[in-house]
Amino acid sequence: MAVNKVERRLAILCAIAGVVLLIIAASLVAIQGRVTQGAGYSLIAGVALLIGYAILDPTAITDLFRSRQARFGSLSVIVTAVVLGILVMVNVIASRGDQAADLTKSGLYTLAPQSALVARKLDSDLVVTGFFRPDETSSQQSVADLLALYRQQSPHVKVTYEDPDKNPVKATRLGVTIPGSVVLEYKSKTPIVLTLASETESDFTAAMLKLESNRTPIICWASGEGERDLKELNQVFGYSAAAAEMQNQNFKVQDLLLSQQAAVPPECDVVAIVAIQKPLSAAAARSLSAYLDGGGKLLVAADPWIVDPAAVPSLNAVLQPYGVTFDGGLVVEPDAAHAASNDPTTPVVFDYGNSPITKDLAKQFSFFPQSTALVGTATGGITGVQVAQTTPIAFDIVNPRDSLTRQAADKEGPFTMMATLEKPPLVGSSNVKAMRIVLVGTSAIAENRALPPSANGQNDRLLLGSLDWLTQQEDLIAVAAKPSAASPLSLTEEQLRFNEVFTLGLLPALVILVGVGVWMSRRRSFTG
Repeated sequence: MAVNKVERRLAILCAIAGVVLLIIAASLVAIQGRVTQGAGYSLIAGVALLIGYAILDPTAITDLFRSRQARFGSLSVIVTAVVLGILVMVNVIASRGDQAADLTKSGLYTLAPQSALVARKLDSDLVVTGFFRPDETSSQQSVADLLALYRQQSPHVKVTYEDPDKNPVKATRLGVTIPGSVVLEYKSKTPIVLTLASETESDFTAAMLKLESNRTPIICWASGEGERDLKELNQVFGYSAAAAEMQNQNFKVQDLLLSQQAAVPPECDVVAIVAIQKPLSAAAARSLSAYLDGGGKLLVAADPWIVDPAAVPSLNAVLQPYGVTFDGGLVVEPDAAHAASNDPTTPVVFDYGNSPITKDLAKQFSFFPQSTALVGTATGGITGVQVAQTTPIAFDIVNPRDSLTRQAADKEGPFTMMATLEKPPLVGSSNVKAMRIVLVGTSAIAENRALPPSANGQNDRLLLGSLDWLTQQEDLIAVAAKPSAASPLSLTEEQLRFNEVFTLGLLPALVILVGVGVWMSRRRSFTG
């Protein structure tokens, strides 16, 4: 029975399509481990098309055993179909599988080795609850993608999501005050809350390390003589947000009446003196000096233009042996690009010194409201780091006045507004602890108005990073920051459909047409 050209070409198309569908069916079965409905349909359609091929061109089957030309042509068709089928199979497997390879230079889509190790060390369930509103899907997806990497490392990472507006009781119980926060619960430890500004890999790994640790550092907060009160709820000048941040990050805070202490209590991991208002007593100064000589840790934040002129000198007397003291004047930043909007008394810093405290804050800004300058250079075996500075055009007003216009007597910048001092233990000494000091030129750095949700800077991370460094928990801030990932390409429904038609329809059709064209050309050359 003679077969016309149209039937023969249609038979070839049926053969190619049949082979492709059979390969797709095989790939679906391999992925899902069973014959699913989709795989069954592909199998039936593939077999039907091959039967159609045999019906449309029955001579092609018999010619395979009798004609060298037919075998060559059929082989070309089969090779084309198999290659096309393999390409489609790879596409199907890639689209349905969850395997991924991170080819970025900085490892944007994989965990740092330290983070992976921390996750694998979990020996109990880490319950992670994200509190996101429906309009925060983008932030939630970013967190979900990051947490998925931790889940790959440990089956103990359990993740759920809640709408804080629908479940306010649970949110309040866990200490969530800002939508978009993530809570980590582990064993009987106090839950750690991460806000939107603190949900990077470094933040999650640090939180997990704190939960895994058996240590809860104690911050002895100087109080009772006008210093900042952690219980003050005022939304501008209060420190309640700082207190909540410290509690959420596994720090224990207890009051310390310096004027009534003959010595700093031994349980104090850090002594914090924030906004000194009165001169230190002789006994307090001696106890602080002895504490630092024994490898103590001190956080000091002082302000400009303190009413009692003897307050700052009494503090500087304790710091003098280490070479860096407080100036006491008011820093003014005329550069609008480095100051808060319409407020030159609030310098903004986004270039930091080489300190572990700020290694994760590159090009992220922090506020230093109403700051005084730090002067002097670290001496006597002390290592000093200038963490935050003004621009060179800043100036310092030593004595109080109403006008912020620069005058001839004002000091010239740049000025250091935050610094660290460190002295390693002496070789052969019985003291094995390093002395560390963090000095900040403003107590307003951790006011409620400077921390989330009132502000979107990095002041909270400066505070917590300082405490981590002071308590010698550098591993909590040791995961290096990664550069921002490129924004994902968002496609509309029309673009998605076009992509599917182009990759699964037009490209395979083009391959088929080329294959058929080559086959027909060679067939004519044989018959010619």
